[in-house]
Amino acid sequence: MSKKQLFHIIWTTYNEYPVWNKNGNWQKLVEIYTELQKHNISYNLSHELPIGSVNKNSKSEWLLLNEKSINQLKTDIEKLCQEKNDRIIDGLEIKMLNINKSKVEILLFSDIQSITQKVSRLKSRTSTLLSLQYPEKFVGKGTWGKGFWCSNILNKENLAISIIKNSLPVDI
Repeated sequence: MSKKQLFHIIWTTYNEYPVWNKNGNWQKLVEIYTELQKHNISYNLSHELPIGSVNKNSKSEWLLLNEKSINQLKTDIEKLCQEKNDRIIDGLEIKMLNINKSKVEILLFSDIQSITQKVSRLKSRTSTLLSLQYPEKFVGKGTWGKGFWCSNILNKENLAISIIKNSLPVDI
């Protein structure tokens, strides 16, 4: 089995601007990654971080998570990531989980070969579970935006975890 690596993952709710879209406000995330660079922490990004942002209002059909759905989502993610609770996700080691009204941000350890499959499955399963718990608000397919942003931290993982945790929240 290959060595597990640290990943910083962010996905947004339906119709919210994703990390790589300059229309959103991801300045706080840019600041976090600037701080990682100052400490010589290496990383690979799935999408380039926008340097400037327009800060447009989200689209009219923007789906917001409320306190109950955020708590349910947190419980579901923690349970799904445990070993032997899902045949695909199976044992993602969570180091930080932050959920707000329009995004999920997570730091976790995984092998690099299956991270895309595991996070995609996590998004799919949580969407289904939210639709079962709150069918009047969540319909499954329209819960999450397309794709996710991913950073692979290549060294000084404990320092990176500390910097990212202490920089919360990454509001949008």
